[in-house]
Amino acid sequence: MTPDQIRSARDVLGLTQHQMAVVLGFEDHEHTRQNVAKLERGTKSLDTARIRLLQAYLAGYRPADWPA
Repeated sequence: MTPDQIRSARDVLGLTQHQMAVVLGFEDHEHTRQNVAKLERGTKSLDTARIRLLQAYLAGYRPADWPA
């Protein structure tokens, strides 16, 4: 996914950068939000598993712990 597609997906899902990082499984609490900022700048890329997870979220899947 391109940085623009990642940003667009986050906007469509209505998530902050921190929330997006949590639902994608970036658990480094000190730099959680920064992981998504790097994705949106293009200095970090998503692995295949996280791309599929993001696509599932965009298709309507919501786990029980989805941010309110």
